[in-house]
Amino acid sequence: MVVSAFELFRIGPGPSSTHVVGPHRAAQRFVHEVAADGLLPDVHRIEIELFGGLAFAGRERGTDSAIIAGLTGLLVERCDSAALVQCAARVDREGFLLLANGPRIAFTADRDLRFVVDRAIAFDGNAMRFVAHNRYGEVIASRVFFSTGHGHVVGDGDRATEAHPRLPHAYASAEAMLAASASQRKRIVDMARANECVRFSPDEVRSGLMRIGAAMRAALDRGLVTDGILPSGNRRTAPSLSAALGEAKSAATGSTALAQRASMYATAVAEESAAGGRVVAAPSAGSAGPVAALLQIWSESAPLRYDDGVVKFLLVGSAVGGMLRAAGVAQVGCQSEIGVASAMAAAGYAAALGASDMQIVYAADLALRPHLGLTCDPAGGRIEDPCIERNALAASHAFKAAHAAVRAPSPRNGIDATARSIVASGRTMASRYKTTSLAGVAVNMAEC
Repeated sequence: MVVSAFELFRIGPGPSSTHVVGPHRAAQRFVHEVAADGLLPDVHRIEIELFGGLAFAGRERGTDSAIIAGLTGLLVERCDSAALVQCAARVDREGFLLLANGPRIAFTADRDLRFVVDRAIAFDGNAMRFVAHNRYGEVIASRVFFSTGHGHVVGDGDRATEAHPRLPHAYASAEAMLAASASQRKRIVDMARANECVRFSPDEVRSGLMRIGAAMRAALDRGLVTDGILPSGNRRTAPSLSAALGEAKSAATGSTALAQRASMYATAVAEESAAGGRVVAAPSAGSAGPVAALLQIWSESAPLRYDDGVVKFLLVGSAVGGMLRAAGVAQVGCQSEIGVASAMAAAGYAAALGASDMQIVYAADLALRPHLGLTCDPAGGRIEDPCIERNALAASHAFKAAHAAVRAPSPRNGIDATARSIVASGRTMASRYKTTSLAGVAVNMAEC
């Protein structure tokens, strides 16, 4: 199945799609399912248990606030962490929670929302159990959900029979993508647009992508001017980097200066995400920096072609991101988050520069390779260290990869082999190195 651009680019709060957006949607879905069964008026109390990565890192990433907001029906796409925290604080202050379109129930987070670190649920490291009781204490509904990454939620017992629209261009590898392009005489951007138009009208595709581009720009702008302290206690660096680059602008020119700006822009977005700001996951909130950074770099050089360029950039970036996901590159450390983000950014930027399809794929491959084998276990469980720096490096890699690709007269397609290597390394990677806060810098980082 080809993934839609609107599944890869999602507006919502940071710092983590898996630990914030997924649990938020799971809570909403539980309330909706109880309501669909006609049991919502009978709910007197709800208990939630978090397991695996959600239990170990959920407190630091705001999983509890996201779940409470989801139960109340707050829409995640319109939230930042401040809205989630405000909602949770109100519930804590009042001792009651108003379920979405339902009754007001007693709720105390310390009692009703538990982080279970001594037990696990099989098959997944990010599991949630929701249990609803009536006024007599009887269980009237119980459901287990798994936050599988990228804001997606799967319920225990869900049937994998959901019908998907038949798309005119389906591909699970770069080889298949390039073959389809050659046989049908269509560019990657045209195939991606045709696939989107099966689900949405052309105007909806265009306006939706422009809205995503605007949200990326807004997050970047906030990150560049917002000084202060991140949840870990570290100070934001993007404003000072912006000032320093502005002072050195007259002395730094050419691609080196632009690569530095790309790194700074990615830092600004990553810090905004780490602080729980409203960002665009690309493909996750923790890797939101590279695509937003290179889109900004391109837009500064081509303001008269902004609308068309944004649409092309995001369509091609999503086509490469969807192709990598179809190839099995998912949930295998930062190589599948930061690495894929870098590949998407490089592909979109190369397309906006007028690259051929082969050059676009080559740019994605060059950007993806440096991330092969990266683990994903942030210090203190927060999406800050080494995540912000990796966003910055990934944006710089993507910028250089795109420019190298557009200057390659006859590039080769090696990204399929890189994707297979990523999948293989992910299968052998110990689960404790996958955002559990149990290994790597999470336990060995020196206090500064």
